[in-house]
Amino acid sequence: MSENGACLEVGIHRNTFRSAALRHRAADAYARGLTALAHDQIVKMEEAIADARSKEIGADVARLEVDTRKWFASKFLPKQYGDKVTTELTGPEGGPIKYQNMTPETLDAEIARLQALVGKP
Repeated sequence: MSENGACLEVGIHRNTFRSAALRHRAADAYARGLTALAHDQIVKMEEAIADARSKEIGADVARLEVDTRKWFASKFLPKQYGDKVTTELTGPEGGPIKYQNMTPETLDAEIARLQALVGKP
């Protein structure tokens, strides 16, 4: 049963449940529960893929199930299963990026040089 389903069954709001869990120091157990739910989604995705390979279910049904379970896993454990992409910029040899103030003339010359490198006028 989902968290939302359980809350509806007993007649409390999800936010009330979550704040009560934090007050009663159940946050660790709650986090472990979310981790278990996310890992369970991954296991069920693997089962759906195996069922599609053995022709027990159609590829379109398997794709829908995998995509849905992937979405759930990304909500339960966004750091591990989320789609967030980060970009890290580094300078030469992995060092820091060197920043320098440029005069407008120097900046224009650098822009022209870079545009010439990529073939833009």
